Amino acid sequence: MPNLNVRRSLGPTDCHTAIMNSPKPHSITAPQILFKLGKHIEHSLIYRVDQNGREHRSGDLEIWFLAKLDRFVWLSLETASAPFKIKYVTRRESETKENGYGQMHTVRWQVYAKTAVPNLSHRVTQELATFLMQFPVNATILNPSDLAAKQLLLAPHLQRLLEVYFNHPIRKYIGHKLGLSEPIDFHAHHIRAEIYNDFVVQFRQAMLARKLLRRERHNWNLGSRENLANLDAYLGDLFVQRNSVTVLHLRLFHARERINLVTGSVEEQHRDLEALRACRKLFFDRMRRSPALFTHTPRYIWSIQPSLEGGYDLHLTLLFDTVALQKVLDDKRVEAEQAGAVLEDHADQVGEYWVRVATGGRGSYLRGDRSHRLYGPDWVHGEVHADAFVQREKLKETLGHLAMRRALVRLKNEPPGQYFGMSELKARAPRRSAKSGVKGR
Repeated sequence: MPNLNVRRSLGPTDCHTAIMNSPKPHSITAPQILFKLGKHIEHSLIYRVDQNGREHRSGDLEIWFLAKLDRFVWLSLETASAPFKIKYVTRRESETKENGYGQMHTVRWQVYAKTAVPNLSHRVTQELATFLMQFPVNATILNPSDLAAKQLLLAPHLQRLLEVYFNHPIRKYIGHKLGLSEPIDFHAHHIRAEIYNDFVVQFRQAMLARKLLRRERHNWNLGSRENLANLDAYLGDLFVQRNSVTVLHLRLFHARERINLVTGSVEEQHRDLEALRACRKLFFDRMRRSPALFTHTPRYIWSIQPSLEGGYDLHLTLLFDTVALQKVLDDKRVEAEQAGAVLEDHADQVGEYWVRVATGGRGSYLRGDRSHRLYGPDWVHGEVHADAFVQREKLKETLGHLAMRRALVRLKNEPPGQYFGMSELKARAPRRSAKSGVKGR
């Protein structure tokens, strides 16, 4: 058993002083929201869509566990107290032996032993203790040999936590079925809870020693924070302008077969992403010039989402003015009746427009209201009134998952560029030819 003190660069008093004097740590968002974000990212990464539009589950990365690790980081830095209290207890033991005269007699003696209980003096230490006792040791994210896990780039504080974990004896002794007071080394007389306490000490010191970590965290989270703030303002302004909005979610694919982000080369992955971005740019340009399908003032929120085995795709949420959309649908209904044709559902018209115009027939799409495994039950579809605060909050929360997709984890091979955006709330000026001044089409 290694000496638990050999790696310590600070004593307990120094560590306590450093934590108490440092600015109060905080996560990017509330734990329950971060957990839902982790589940959303997990679904996006492990589900792929084949060339026939069918959804397949392709692994189990347990990204939700990163939200638990994030919580553990900030709890560890809120206090310098240990998650477990170590106590010495005395117990009497006896043994009956035969003496040299063939007589039986009882030998009694006292034994001093360590025992441990969770530190219940503070809610933070209680939660830390519970986490360590229920630590899912088989979580895929903790398997450095897993091909999918190798593709992930974690937030700086989570990287630091796992660095300490993989280099600490806790890896051999953690598990919720194991007793806290169980001896783990006969000669050193250590018990399991001491290993847990030491791990927390080592992690606190590692965080305090990483002087650039605060700046790294700031830079990592900056984009997600800005996205979330912009989204909140965008939706607020939208519902001020409109009494009712009709929501349509689509998953758009630029090709039926896309690059596998686990086995494909970095160059192939980047080319595939650029192809999707080119289709997105073309689609948004044509969308503004197609009021008969998108109304005169289309509003939308988009996000590029990776699937490890299914490549990159484009999530698009269209936010139509309900009155304007109804006029578009009425006009199309009249056209269909006059032509004696069956009117196709509006969501499918939009999806097929993407396939035909943006991808030249090579792409595909999925409707959010019919793809429950990709979107989940909390996603809001259809009409949302300005005074429907519950629906509005749900809409903001789920779209917030798109805004914060890169907050917990990213792919190591993701190139620079924009992965989330929104349309302009103010209508653009009509296009004009530079030479003739004629409006563009």
